[in-house]
Amino acid sequence: MAPIAKTIETTGVVNKEHQLILDESLPIAESSRVRVIVVVTEDAQMIESKTASKRDPQIIDALFGAFRNCLSSSDDFAKKKAEEIRLEEAKWQRK
Repeated sequence: MAPIAKTIETTGVVNKEHQLILDESLPIAESSRVRVIVVVTEDAQMIESKTASKRDPQIIDALFGAFRNCLSSSDDFAKKKAEEIRLEEAKWQRK
């Protein structure tokens, strides 16, 4: 017979050491082994992505070095993709 699982919903914070600190105590026996499923809200992810997306020129130079000026911008990429799509659509209209 499979063991019965109990679900407890609570909230917490992830600290600098990436450890989960719960807002309240759990109503289970001490030293019990548990399974944890973490749900991160979109707001928390947006804050993280905003701080991670800041561009540091020194990091860019270190990563790309001499190839820095050989990379296309996202605008260039979008223009090339739009042209590819236009050509594909033209091919399909001829058939």
